[in-house]
Order: sequence, then C-alpha cells, then structure tokens
Amino acid sequence: MRSNFKPPYKFDLAALQRLAARNYVALQRLLPQSNAVGAKRQVRVSEHLLFEVEIKEAAPFTTIVQIKQERSSWSYPTALEADIEVRLYHDARLAEVTSSNGISRLQARYETPNPNMHEADEKRQVNKFLAEWLQLCLQQGRSDLQWAYS
Repeated sequence: MRSNFKPPYKFDLAALQRLAARNYVALQRLLPQSNAVGAKRQVRVSEHLLFEVEIKEAAPFTTIVQIKQERSSWSYPTALEADIEVRLYHDARLAEVTSSNGISRLQARYETPNPNMHEADEKRQVNKFLAEWLQLCLQQGRSDLQWAYS
C-alpha cells in the first residue's frame, strides 16, 4: 500500500547559491548601461510583452533592481503582471529575489500549511522564476535600442 506521506522540504543552500550565481550573470546582460539610480532599460519579448528593468538603489557592493512587466493595451485590468525586486551582490556575484509581486522578506523554508499560503520552497521558486524570465528575455527579447533600430 502506497503512503500519501510527503517528506518535508529540505532547504538546499548550495543549489540556491548556484541558481543565484547563474541569475547574476544573466541579469548583467539586461541591466541599463548606467548604474545610476533611476536608470532604466526596456526589454520587449513580443508585440504585447514588454518588461522594464530599473536601478532602484546602487551601492559599491550591492545594487537593487526592479523588474516590472508593463501593462499592454490588450491585457485585462485584473491580469497579474510580474513585479520583481532583485538584489545583486557584486562581491559574491549573486542575484537574489528580495520581493515578488508584493511579497517581501522571503524565507528559505516555510512550514506548511501557513497563514499566507506560501509554498514550502517559495524562495527557490521565485528565484527559479527569475532564471526562466532571464532566459526568455535573453533568447527572445530585444532591448529598447535594438527594438527601435531593427
């Protein structure tokens, strides 16, 4: 007889750091040319899918970047658009999602069930989402300058 028992989620720090290192390298390619606060870069993936990457804070060893999906004319007002805040640690060459769609201070592991209905591996999932988003933008996206002149 099979048991429906699911073992508890085990946090894997090494795997999360590998993911953060890959995200750091990929995100470097999408940052605005200037590291100044307020600098922005748009990445268009399709006619109706546009993202904006903005430098929110810049310090010698860290940078905070906000990635927002811009509302298109065809999207429904209730559609959930991506809004991610990422902290880049330049000395360690890591990128970590610090906020995702209004959820901040993500814990490495959540007990389930929990009052906010977080997944046990919520932090890993949002960082994995960032990796997939970066891959999409790097493979299919065009930056604001490329789009204007192609």
